Amino acid sequence: MSNTAVAVGYVRDASQLAVVQDHARDQGYMLARVVEDRRDTATISQLTEQAMDQGAEVVILPGDAILSAARKRLEKELAAIGAACVVLGAPSAPTRAALEQVMPRRDFDAVWGRHSKPPGAQR
Repeated sequence: MSNTAVAVGYVRDASQLAVVQDHARDQGYMLARVVEDRRDTATISQLTEQAMDQGAEVVILPGDAILSAARKRLEKELAAIGAACVVLGAPSAPTRAALEQVMPRRDFDAVWGRHSKPPGAQR
């Protein structure tokens, strides 16, 4: 990738925006668009579509964004359109509270390696 790669950022709030903008500037990326998602509920398809629409070669997202938990799948989808994924901070580490807010309980438990009901719980 050249230092003039086009990038799309994904942020939840102003503090994440500053980090994404700083990273883009430091790497010499042209930040074509920043997807602001205060609820942190964007899907892989939506982010991939934004990257495609902007002709982005790089998608930048914070490590505590919910999408970072699906990093491998996001990377695969982005690779199909010729883009790479950069996760800032601790990759695949969205906060438990953020995940619990937006994920069905079964999926939340699967992310954390548990079953929905503890063994022996009544159904």
